[in-house]
Amino acid sequence: MTDPITHSGPADVNGEDVSLLAIGSVLLRRRRLVGGLFIGGALIGFTAGVLETRSYVSSATLIPRSSEGSSTSGLALAASQLGLRGPTSVGGWGAPIYVELLHSRALLEPIARDSVLVPERSAQKIAVMDLLGQGASSDATHTDLAVRQLESFVNPSENKALGAVKFTVTTKWPSFSHWLAEQLVKGVGRFNMETRRSQAAEERWFVEKQAAEAEKALRAAEDRQQSFLQRNRVTSAPEVDIELQRLRREVILRQQVHSSLVQNQEEARIREVRDTPVITLLEEPRLPLFAESRKVALKLVLGGLGGGVLGVLIAFLMQGLAGARGAQSDEAREFFGLLDELTPRFLRKRGR
Repeated sequence: MTDPITHSGPADVNGEDVSLLAIGSVLLRRRRLVGGLFIGGALIGFTAGVLETRSYVSSATLIPRSSEGSSTSGLALAASQLGLRGPTSVGGWGAPIYVELLHSRALLEPIARDSVLVPERSAQKIAVMDLLGQGASSDATHTDLAVRQLESFVNPSENKALGAVKFTVTTKWPSFSHWLAEQLVKGVGRFNMETRRSQAAEERWFVEKQAAEAEKALRAAEDRQQSFLQRNRVTSAPEVDIELQRLRREVILRQQVHSSLVQNQEEARIREVRDTPVITLLEEPRLPLFAESRKVALKLVLGGLGGGVLGVLIAFLMQGLAGARGAQSDEAREFFGLLDELTPRFLRKRGR
């Protein structure tokens, strides 16, 4: 016959299955400890929720799109005329690039050096670095810290279904959240415009260079044809006719290449002037009227659960120590004697 399970712990010394009654007896014996930690955890969670600074969120959604006529650029057309394989699109930027762009120093550093009117803080404009607690210094270290703070406020994400980029700005000032979201939208548009215009300028320069070289080649072919005709005015031999036809074909080919490059050159000039940001603003930033929920009830429940779990673990630990205290070895007696000296009286009494 097996011995009944004792109160020395949740499992017996023979390693048999844990008895629910034994576990229940341990929890009931330490119910004050478990209940106290449960209530304490709940109070900590409630206090953390109530004391948490209110935050205000402003969001925007951007849709990157290819600009008109950018699917086959003049650069690609010019390269194809020369038998080269060039890029097929100038505006092929996707949403992941803009997700990274919203966290880049190229956008955030100019914002960190700017000033903003925050009615919740001051009736006058204040430097962003001063607002963030970095002072109005232009020191590189303070600027870097301000940029990192701004980066922590911004949360961009990709909407793959729409091919869009949505970002939220969360701060403790509603007007600053709105202003920062607007500045990011403007910064994306400005950066995109400058980048695309630089690409268009590079494209125009390339086409102009190829057109100039094509014009030189055309003139050289025409000069060779003219010289040949002058040398063979009265000659009608078959080999003369064949050479003349070859020279004419070369001139025609050079004319076609030159005409195509001149047309692409004019298109590149027009595109450089009219090129605009390829960003569609699906959702504009709005001034947040209400603060985000601080989730006080959820934090209260999670705090209580955390305290309760901690209480259960401590209860079983104390029960195990109480069972081990009855060991007859000298090492055990010495260990618990030293432990009693280090343990406060109120815990010492509970542990026994």
